[in-house]
Amino acid sequence: MKIAFVDRFVQFGTALRAAGERPVLVAVIGVAVLLLVLVRFNVRVIEVVTDGIADRMVPAVALVREPIALTRRIGDQIGALLAVRAENERLRAENRRLLEWQSRAVWLTVENRSLRTMLDMTTATPETALTTAQIVADSAGPFVHTRLIDAGRDHAIEVGMAVLTPQGMVGRIIDVGARSARVLLLTDFNSKLPVIIERSGDQALLAGDNTAEPKLQFLPMNPRFAIGDRVMTSGKGGVLPPGLMIGEIARIDGGRVAVRTFVEWPTVDFVSVLRHAPLPAPESDTDGGLEPTAPELEPEPALADQGGADLRGIGQPGALVGLVGG
Repeated sequence: MKIAFVDRFVQFGTALRAAGERPVLVAVIGVAVLLLVLVRFNVRVIEVVTDGIADRMVPAVALVREPIALTRRIGDQIGALLAVRAENERLRAENRRLLEWQSRAVWLTVENRSLRTMLDMTTATPETALTTAQIVADSAGPFVHTRLIDAGRDHAIEVGMAVLTPQGMVGRIIDVGARSARVLLLTDFNSKLPVIIERSGDQALLAGDNTAEPKLQFLPMNPRFAIGDRVMTSGKGGVLPPGLMIGEIARIDGGRVAVRTFVEWPTVDFVSVLRHAPLPAPESDTDGGLEPTAPELEPEPALADQGGADLRGIGQPGALVGLVGG
């Protein structure tokens, strides 16, 4: 009796579950058929709804984006202000250094004028002028370091004039044409310049060796310079003016002293030729003045006539040389 009741209860539950699943299945099938119909007839209902939603979202997105853009602009302006402030501080420091150098230059000028007045020395300085030229050719050789510029005799350029950049000296003119000139760089093996070390005052000869760092030669016995000291032209010989910046001492390896030039050679496109008039040579006396003549000396008797060496003249200049050479 109990088993039959249980069987009927199970059958009733199964029938009830089947009756509940049937409407769900019918609804799913209906939705699928509706979607197929919509796709079949190219209905744009979904697109219209999507476009409407997007149109209403645009103001909200713009409202959110505007504060972000404003914050970005404010950040950029703050960064620019900080950069301007840093640049301003750098310029102020540079201005202070320039004012210090200007004060020192004025003081040295006054002192120089006073000393020249005391020594009754001339204050005339050779006239200088600059001619800007462009580098039009590069030797680009391992053994020759020269450049060709587009200015020559037409611009009053002569052999021996210094060639400069804002960083320092590049070289000097070695050959001049009508509209071009050739520049021998400081690094060339044939370049030799008299220089002076700024801090110590030691004088030497800057000699190129076809490397990026020329060497100092003919140094004093007890040099006082150190690494980092600046090197400039000394003006010895009167060909180049003194004070043209060249570089700084980079290495000291025993007796070899290397100088790192201030000029960055790969970036040099334009140069300035310093039209410096060298010191004139002494003029000869053309006014009919008396020419200096050597005093006439009486001939001395030969050693054979004296019967021996006459040693009375050994104390005179050249007497010992005459005896040795006799």
